[in-house]
Amino acid sequence: MLIVGGRAGPLAQRLQARGYRCETVARVTQLQRVAAADAVVLATSSRAARAALQAVRRVPQLKRLPVLLDGAQVPAAVARALDVDAVFDSGEVLEKLLAASLKARRLTQRDELVRARLELLLELTRERRASLDDVARRVTARLREVLACEQVQALALEGQGPRRAFLLDAGARLPVDLAVTPGLRRALEGREPVESDAGWVVPLPCDGEGVAALILKRKEPLEREERDFLEALAVTLKDAAERELSRDLEARTRASLEAAYVDRYRELIEANNRLKALDRKKNELLAVLTHDLRAPLNVLIGHAHLLLTDKALSAPQRTSTEVIQRTSKKVLELVENLLEKSRGEDGRIVLFTRTMDVAETCQETVRDLQILTREKGVSLRAEAPLSLPVLGDEQKIRQVLQNLITNSLTHARELKELTVRARLKTRPDGDVALVEVKDDGVVKDPNELLLAFERSRGLGLSICRDYVERHGGEIWAEAPEGGGALFAFTLPIKVEAERKAADARTDVPLVLLAEDDPVLLRVASMGLSGHYRVETARDGDEVILRAQALHPDVIVMDAFMPNKDGLEALRELKASAGTRDIPVVLIAGSPEIGEKLRALELGAVDSITKPFALSGLLNRVGTAIQRSGARPTVRPGPGNDPETGLFDHLGIVNRLTQELSRSVRYARPLTLAVLRPSMPPGPKLQACVALVRRELRAPDVVGHLGEGVFALLLPETAVDSARPLVGRLCARLEAEHVTYRSRMADVRDAPGDGEAVLEQLLS
Repeated sequence: MLIVGGRAGPLAQRLQARGYRCETVARVTQLQRVAAADAVVLATSSRAARAALQAVRRVPQLKRLPVLLDGAQVPAAVARALDVDAVFDSGEVLEKLLAASLKARRLTQRDELVRARLELLLELTRERRASLDDVARRVTARLREVLACEQVQALALEGQGPRRAFLLDAGARLPVDLAVTPGLRRALEGREPVESDAGWVVPLPCDGEGVAALILKRKEPLEREERDFLEALAVTLKDAAERELSRDLEARTRASLEAAYVDRYRELIEANNRLKALDRKKNELLAVLTHDLRAPLNVLIGHAHLLLTDKALSAPQRTSTEVIQRTSKKVLELVENLLEKSRGEDGRIVLFTRTMDVAETCQETVRDLQILTREKGVSLRAEAPLSLPVLGDEQKIRQVLQNLITNSLTHARELKELTVRARLKTRPDGDVALVEVKDDGVVKDPNELLLAFERSRGLGLSICRDYVERHGGEIWAEAPEGGGALFAFTLPIKVEAERKAADARTDVPLVLLAEDDPVLLRVASMGLSGHYRVETARDGDEVILRAQALHPDVIVMDAFMPNKDGLEALRELKASAGTRDIPVVLIAGSPEIGEKLRALELGAVDSITKPFALSGLLNRVGTAIQRSGARPTVRPGPGNDPETGLFDHLGIVNRLTQELSRSVRYARPLTLAVLRPSMPPGPKLQACVALVRRELRAPDVVGHLGEGVFALLLPETAVDSARPLVGRLCARLEAEHVTYRSRMADVRDAPGDGEAVLEQLLS
């Protein structure tokens, strides 16, 4: 008890006789030397009571203690005016008040300890990402308060069988030899608290690796309630240890799988390259063989024709000569097909497209084959308009028509009439030229027409399908209700192709986004659609088909997708002449796998790691389109500068707000720089814009605020690191005969919001 005032002596003697420890202070100026107390008794006169109470309240360690006032020395009116906890007028009343105050104080302290312990358990339960060492250090720091310990240390065990022990200290693990610490060894073996070196070793129920015991520096033994609390705490520590082991195992497994995937993919690429080399050699061999076979076959056909003109031949001789001529022509046709296949790049068909009139081609083909159909008693006619221009390879379109007509002549039963029609067909996705070859023969099984273009059914119609699809058209066969068979194919007309090309030059860029995760696909598509036209795909096969049909300005593609993954799709895109120039941005699961994939030289221009911010995705897509030399990357409108295609003042402020929020959240630097020319650059503005775009990284943001003033937003860059970059940029701009001066600031540390910082740099 702390007793203050002139009557402190008699009260102290009475309380000491009752078992209280007392400290007396005659004057309030001596309060600073007082040790910790449980209650304060004011035994002063009424004149000094108020000053004594104020002095007690000013001492931090006495501020929250109960204060009892000696009412025998202070009038009742004065006592009621003072803010004290109780007033006594005798020693018996004082003892009762002290006992009640101390009991209430102990209950309050116990409640505070229970609340602190529960808060600690709740905090550890919510913490899911911290390491075991961090959790253990946090626990030991808090246990000093909730268990009233001078010092708390955590003992961790590692390994199986002979274990290694460590003390988890701040910033390091201190090894402990259990052989020379009998107290620790007894506690771990007996699983019971052991008193050792003026402290207590409390083992925790931990079977595997993790925190095994707590070393508490305190003199009093642990109460049952405290042991229960430590057992509950042990469960949270065990969960933290298991989570850390699970995370480590998951990380190792993921790294192992990614490394195995990359190694396997590298092996597949090497095997594919070897197969390509063998395929090229095979095509070269086919080209040589077919080329050398054509000459003797032509000689054979020519001599057979000469023999047929000789009227002296007998009927059997003429029949044999006709068989020789027909067979030679059939063999020559097969040789021509082999030669055509071997001419393509890696076996692909090469088209020599030009503007051609498909209606005229139909009429000429019909005239050429009418002699053959007349011999068979079949009427062949063409129904085609005067002109139907398309973009195509005339020789291959003519071969398609010949194959379809001869197929009907060969396979149609009871054939009497054969009609070739060509007309314009309007479709929602664009007008096409529709060519139909219709016969009136008998079709035994209409379902067989669905398989007519399969290679197993014959080489001629399968070649027709390859040629038409290579032109970007469609080919099919069906059995009309009126009877007979109908073979039809479509070709894109010339005006539609020119219109699409014009649209591609004037419309906003097209982004093909490929991702198998539907949530990420929807979010990324919504973020990109504010600046670009967006088409989506779910796997590699769909990416290839849509890329060939749409010819997007950039492809953003996940590296790992079902069916055909992004890496295989990327390899096929880069191997095709029609899609090899489309820039591709890969989405990888981690920065390491992204760098490994780019190191394989697959042809991707950039990579981004999951999870990613939409701002980062927009920056990478914009950079990829700029490098490809495509049209401006932003849709004109609020936030975009129509003169340069960069962000305007509103766009920079919006991006600055987003990047500032991210910078503050992750405690990362963010530099804003303003470049102002000595005079407006005028016609040199576009050259300056191109130079600034080339010099900046993918995450950086650039805006044009008018009159040649640029605003540069440099995430993850401190001001000291930004100065050399901006200095080099100004020097290169000066080489374009435009002098710039710069100002910059760290937005995160500057006062006010991002827009205020921008206005300050512009002022």
